[in-house]
Amino acid sequence: MNIVAAIPVLAQAQQLLATGRHAEGEALLRPLLRVSALRGEVNHLLSIAAQMTKRLDEGLAHARQAVAAAPEEARFHFVLGRAYKALAQVDEAEAAYREALRLQPRYVDALVSLGIVRKLRGDLGGAVALYDRALELDASCAAAHANKAAALALQTALSAENGADDPPGDEIIEAQARAVQLDPHNPVLLRNQGALLLRARRRVEAAQALNQSLTHDPSNVEACLNLAFCLRALGDAKLAIQAFEKWLQHNRPDAAVMRALAGLLTREGRVDEALSWAGQAATLDPDPYALVQLGSTLLQCRRVEEALVHCQRAVALSGGRAELYPTLLLGTTYWHEDPQPVFEAHTAFGRTLKRAEPRPAWAPLAPGERLRVGYVSGDFVRHSVSYFIGPLLEHHDRSRFDVTCYHNLAWGDAVTERFKSYGHRWVECEGLTDDQLRRRVVADGIHILVDLAGHTTNSRVFMFALGAAPVQVSYLGYPTISGVPAIDFRITDAVIDPGDMPPLESEKPLCLPRTMFCYRPDEAPEIAPPPYLRRGHVTFGSFNNIAKVTDHTLELWAAVMNAVPGSRLLLKSSSMAQAGNRRNIESFMAQRRISADRLDLRAWIAGKASHLELYNEVDVALDPYPYNGATTTCEALWMGVPVVSRRGRTHTSRMGASILGAIGRGEWVADSDQAYVATAVRLANDAESLAQWRDGARRHLASGPLFHEKGFTRDIEAALMKAWSLAGQAG
Repeated sequence: MNIVAAIPVLAQAQQLLATGRHAEGEALLRPLLRVSALRGEVNHLLSIAAQMTKRLDEGLAHARQAVAAAPEEARFHFVLGRAYKALAQVDEAEAAYREALRLQPRYVDALVSLGIVRKLRGDLGGAVALYDRALELDASCAAAHANKAAALALQTALSAENGADDPPGDEIIEAQARAVQLDPHNPVLLRNQGALLLRARRRVEAAQALNQSLTHDPSNVEACLNLAFCLRALGDAKLAIQAFEKWLQHNRPDAAVMRALAGLLTREGRVDEALSWAGQAATLDPDPYALVQLGSTLLQCRRVEEALVHCQRAVALSGGRAELYPTLLLGTTYWHEDPQPVFEAHTAFGRTLKRAEPRPAWAPLAPGERLRVGYVSGDFVRHSVSYFIGPLLEHHDRSRFDVTCYHNLAWGDAVTERFKSYGHRWVECEGLTDDQLRRRVVADGIHILVDLAGHTTNSRVFMFALGAAPVQVSYLGYPTISGVPAIDFRITDAVIDPGDMPPLESEKPLCLPRTMFCYRPDEAPEIAPPPYLRRGHVTFGSFNNIAKVTDHTLELWAAVMNAVPGSRLLLKSSSMAQAGNRRNIESFMAQRRISADRLDLRAWIAGKASHLELYNEVDVALDPYPYNGATTTCEALWMGVPVVSRRGRTHTSRMGASILGAIGRGEWVADSDQAYVATAVRLANDAESLAQWRDGARRHLASGPLFHEKGFTRDIEAALMKAWSLAGQAG
């Protein structure tokens, strides 16, 4: 067929493809591949047809052939980019779109598609800039408008979550308020006023303005996101969840709202619902933030390995953006039994951080000068960290140490007020950017800055990366290294860090002479007699985060139960009683001859006293592995329940050994699976010892290092002075 005869056939084929009659159109196109002058166009059309019918590999092959036949044709590079993107080959897709734009700089569709790729990488600012360029060229481009709206919604969500915006000045807020007074029913003006007030941390006023905005325009996604995060910051997560749920009931699906709702539901332990929303968000818009949220929810569904896959994909998709790492890093501590991959993941994160600012210079203390120490945490509330940091804050030697607490949370409680009463300087820093907080720490003249959060919620680990103090230390709130090169030391002990961890240039271990833990319970419910006396069977128990309940852990627990006929297992965590988790655990244990009627799976109990009282239903506590308990271990001991712990090679798998060693119960620590089972069986079969321990537990604990608050404080102070001295020697 010559080209003259082929042209009408080509036009007919294009018409068939445009009307969805792909097979007929392709049948006309294939013979035209023999016409060399049309080979590029024909392959281009065949690629489009193949992509539209989900034959993705075939679509890519035709797109490549089209580009090879006519490399100067921008359209062909654009369709090649679409083919790569459909196959999740993001680097290749971006290169193809950029080539299309090099050949045709005003190519609107290519600008939009390149913006989508930038959003997939987590570069929301870059994506919005590309959409704006597209709209400058074609103000009616629906795809540009829709994608810009989605990117801005995600920016809104992330900004509200992270609180990273500089607060607006009073004059800006007042100008916006005057605009609202002139047009009080304008939802856009009300939304903008709410956003400004939220950034200014005037959250009650912000919630009122945002609620009014939604009253006049219930579909506005930015107002919904800001209102929900405002409510959460005010400490009302349940009301924030209701705001998201109501919005989704009345509006079309939105990935940013669904992702944010999944995050709140996950924190509340409602993981079955959270997993549905997280999955929908990742399907609708698979940007790295949606993948991380899906991973975070899966951690609470006992699907740690799957969670890590999603988090790794998110990091890779983003090109290694530092803010995408924390969930992945925390997940490695739950999963790995060898410290090497944990350290490798954290040091990879450290390499993504921008170089630290010039650190304040170290200088020897003048005679009589106190060491200025800053503690940074979002957990100066009723939280696991507070049970260990409280004794230190109360007993610090004020003649030698000048302490500042940097509180990174928008609200407080009775614990917060108690900590404030100790008389240290108190800085509310939740509303400060990393740069602002760094400048505040420098202005405060802090000598040693201590991170108490690592990669957990409400952390300021990225501020530590900037280098705010001459010496920076990590301690307590995160169970391994942070990976931040600007953190010089980590406070630990010789049981957890006996010198066999992978070597690092930063975060050198400072080992306390006893344990790194000092526990102060805030309630003391009465200890009941061992429950086996009234029930006639032994009850094992664990009240740990479900992410710690790995298959290895359940294998150990099943072996223990099979070795103690008639025994029961009581498990409790915020998401333990969810239907999905219940089915998962019951099925796993049934395969190991443990019937469901021997399992008692309970959700978290909010009241602390009732939570502690539940230990009166447990005879022997079983520590998970490879992530031991810390607070839960101390709580069990406080309630007279012995704990069996499995020691391993990671920081997380040695916390139990540190705590039990500190109370003189090293015989409850096992160095192998077989020894773990044998120890649990021995305790379960020794009714007299169980009763004796329960009767005298608190007297025994009071005499040991785990409860020796002043001695522990002196140990921490010595470690801080050592860190200061070592830094001076290094300088």
